[in-house]
Amino acid sequence: MTWPTDTLSAFKAWLGATTATDDQLTAALELALVTVENWLDRPLELKQRTQTDFDANCVVRLRAWPVDNVTSVTYAGQAADVALLALDKATGRLAVPYYWGAIETVYSGGFDPMPRDLELVLWTVAAAVLPASSSRAGVSLAPAVRRVTTPDVGTVEYATPPASESQAEQLLGGAIPPQFESVLARYRAESVIGGA
Repeated sequence: MTWPTDTLSAFKAWLGATTATDDQLTAALELALVTVENWLDRPLELKQRTQTDFDANCVVRLRAWPVDNVTSVTYAGQAADVALLALDKATGRLAVPYYWGAIETVYSGGFDPMPRDLELVLWTVAAAVLPASSSRAGVSLAPAVRRVTTPDVGTVEYATPPASESQAEQLLGGAIPPQFESVLARYRAESVIGGA
């Protein structure tokens, strides 16, 4: 993902990292994005995607919601008239004809910009992995924000960055601390892995 300069500047200021380079911040954010996407079992970045579903029972759930637009839907070797298909952009639900077989959907979906609460989770996870990936580069970190209040979400307490590389490696292994789960649950995929 290409992180905007203002996002990197805001992340650096939030960290209090006076010597971190944009490359180090970008690498930490990329690791955080992969960790969070794996836990959510869904992609977050806004871009064009192709998704193949099988045996749709009149609804295809597009994984990278919210959906910006649907370019094409193909089933039984035939292109469907996308204008005739109902789409709930916010949830990624696409109404399709009942079909027992492969349905291919080309669409643009994901977040741009990231919702603020999700961005703060990414920043906190990135702060945890930054010392592990950059401690030898002289990055100085101030304590992370402990409590954040987001409208319509409430106050969430975030952990400070781990002091050791082993704790950062646990995050990279997919272990999300419990204080993140209430925020992330809103974005989790409805799947075998994601639950919901």
